[in-house]
Amino acid sequence: MSVRSRFVLLFSIIGFIITLFSSCFKDEIVNTDPGFKLRFSTDSVFFDTTFTTIGSATKILKVFNDSKDPVVISEAKIRGSQGIHFTCNIDGIPGNDLNDIRIEAKDSIYVFCKVKVDPDQNLTESPFILNDFLDFTINSNTQSVVLVAWGQNANYITNKDNIGSQTLFTCDLGTVTWNDPKPYVIYGSLIIDECQLIIPEGARIYIHGGLVIPPGVNDAPFTDGRIFVGPRGQLTINGTAEKPVKFRGDRLEDEFKDKDGQWGGIVIFNSNRINKFSYLDLRNSNFGILADSATTLHLDHTIIDNVVLNCLIGNHATIKATNCLFSNSVGYNVVLTYGGNYNFDYCSIPNVSGQSFAMSLDNYTCDQDELGNCIKGSVKTNKAILVVRNSILSGLDDDEIKFVDAFEGAQPDQFQYSFTNSVLKVDDYQKDLYFQERNSNCIYMKRTDKIYVNENNSLFQLDSLSLARGIAVPIPTIQDDILGKIRKMVTPDAGCFEYLP
Repeated sequence: MSVRSRFVLLFSIIGFIITLFSSCFKDEIVNTDPGFKLRFSTDSVFFDTTFTTIGSATKILKVFNDSKDPVVISEAKIRGSQGIHFTCNIDGIPGNDLNDIRIEAKDSIYVFCKVKVDPDQNLTESPFILNDFLDFTINSNTQSVVLVAWGQNANYITNKDNIGSQTLFTCDLGTVTWNDPKPYVIYGSLIIDECQLIIPEGARIYIHGGLVIPPGVNDAPFTDGRIFVGPRGQLTINGTAEKPVKFRGDRLEDEFKDKDGQWGGIVIFNSNRINKFSYLDLRNSNFGILADSATTLHLDHTIIDNVVLNCLIGNHATIKATNCLFSNSVGYNVVLTYGGNYNFDYCSIPNVSGQSFAMSLDNYTCDQDELGNCIKGSVKTNKAILVVRNSILSGLDDDEIKFVDAFEGAQPDQFQYSFTNSVLKVDDYQKDLYFQERNSNCIYMKRTDKIYVNENNSLFQLDSLSLARGIAVPIPTIQDDILGKIRKMVTPDAGCFEYLP
């Protein structure tokens, strides 16, 4: 071989080596941009299987790298927030916590997610809704995909992809009764319209709520899991003393037993029918019941307890409440606004938090500025009528009743109220002549007075030394208490509980 040929061969080999090394170095260049985001085929993986025995289902998620360079997922991990229900296989590798997963430029990988459910497990081990997250950490940022599956045998009313959304429940102006012995589970929000929904004794309704951020609302979160009764809808609850109807959040583990704000609440909006709730036990919501826009609501033997905002809200509504307990709200227990017609007989309304009032009543509404003040010219008024008999409005503040009259007494027919044979916590209102003229046979409690067995532990039955004992006037149409116990014929007790030694 000539010298020239040898040099040509040598340079060719050197060139090949340089090219090889360059290719290797180029392959090692990965995207390290901290603002880079992976793209997913979906942001939520829903398992649509209905389980009647132990079963499993598999779903596919695709993960895209839209960058011109390779990327490395430093960790892909299932959080395990509800125990190990979900498992994954990521790019051919099984595991719930994997590291250093490479996706080439303009390429993608497959993720196979699996859930295994025993529908007969105890609820503390497998709730109705199994909810977890698959987290992908890349360039020090974490993106999450939601994993959702049914976990127990129940009647699932809404779809799994209904989180933050609403489902219409209708029956062409007919009637539907939820009389299946299995629980009913609502995921997201349910609108009842052009239908009468009847919920019989002993029914259990579980609502999956939680904070969601709707698109295009400036990232303002709200509590999901609400029940709306529309203009041509009607909700009838027929519980009994032995078998009340229970509304709860769907997390029944012990640590969620007393956690408020788990779901939204019930809204009756402009319904032109009478909605009647008997022996309802509603707990752990954001608010209890909102009766809005001239709706009519009858409540009897009802407990609304442990809510974030208000137990009962009436907005230009007609509400009749008998033998009811409205307790453990961070806000006002009962809010009655923009007027309306309200009657409370044998009700207990204890303001245990001491941060607000047991009851608030006004006869106006308005548009508000950023400070919460009414904008000039935006005030609208409506006649307010309130009648309270044989009830208890108690609490830690000097006054547990708040009245705001837009007319400031100039038109007394537009703001009427009366209290009879009730226990009231009112220090300042005792000096108000207008208030004194509108109550009779009421007892004004002091901070040291005994009312309940132990309000700090939510035991609102009457103590043996309670001021509420024997002060009520008999109402012929109401002969029992919230538990169905017969009241004394001559000198019954005020509040929802009759004292029985």
